[in-house]
Amino acid sequence: MRTGNSKKTLVVWTRGTLACLVVMWLISGFPGLGRAQERLVFGHILDDSTAHHRNMVWAAGEIERVLKGRYKLLVVPRGQLGTTDAQVVEGFKTGTTQMAYLSFGHLVDMNSPLSIGAGPFVFRDFAHWQLFRDSALYQELVEGFEKTADMKVFGLAYYGQRHVTTKTPLAGPESLKGLPIRVPSIPTMILTFRALGARPVPIPFKETYQALKEGIIDAQENPLPAIKAMRFYEVTPIINLTAHISDAQLVVIDGKRWRAIPKADQAVLEQVFREAARRVTDDVRREELELEQWLVSAGATLHPIDRTPLIEQLRPFHRDGRFPWSGSLYEQIQALR
Repeated sequence: MRTGNSKKTLVVWTRGTLACLVVMWLISGFPGLGRAQERLVFGHILDDSTAHHRNMVWAAGEIERVLKGRYKLLVVPRGQLGTTDAQVVEGFKTGTTQMAYLSFGHLVDMNSPLSIGAGPFVFRDFAHWQLFRDSALYQELVEGFEKTADMKVFGLAYYGQRHVTTKTPLAGPESLKGLPIRVPSIPTMILTFRALGARPVPIPFKETYQALKEGIIDAQENPLPAIKAMRFYEVTPIINLTAHISDAQLVVIDGKRWRAIPKADQAVLEQVFREAARRVTDDVRREELELEQWLVSAGATLHPIDRTPLIEQLRPFHRDGRFPWSGSLYEQIQALR
């Protein structure tokens, strides 16, 4: 016979579990609150301390203010909705996400010509990258991508120049021969370092520090903000200023969702997201320059390197079809002045 004293069940929630439930509740459209807002979910893999997250949160505030609360932009960081850009974009099919940052390196299977934005030694410097971003050529490539991928592109958010960190300075191409270097699992990146004579090893980003510490690899490559954030300078203190890739991400929305938005609202959203991409670029570039001094003060050594031999070693790969873009496209970008 049951007594009046029922047993209580104690449920212990971890912070991660609770956070995940809250995110899914928000994504599901605030069930139980009867809110009439149009909802847009922006997923990305970066930390919430980054300029990418900070400026998309700014965009959320601007959208709510200008459109009088009729739209809610929910920004979900740290890979909670997919651990890669490509996985986040897969959420467009199920409605889990409608917006994302999409790196050039993930475009090989979606739109191979535009993936040249993540090509090695495609850009001379930041000013050259800006010329490409603002060019008619870039706009033509974007329009081709929008048609084939059924996405709308708002802008291009700069991620930074990628450099190689090592335990001893690189003297030139000969120093790369046989060098075990961590790279992202992106075919063009693997091809790049194989062509330079190194031994590229795809390792998850979060496991790279320990792999360097244990000697599984002797080098890695990333922009300065990532080198600082992941403390790669502690285990590979020589930062060789190769600037082999000027990385960036498209700010995209699912095409079907975009077409469902009224034209007047589209104009506002496009303006806000273009400004957000510009703000990310300005912040990342400023941080990139400031970090040169910070990293030296933290014990790292900035090692300038002559990029010319590396550029010449890879030039044939751009021209003969081994990369997923044409040699003529590569030359068009080189001609931008």
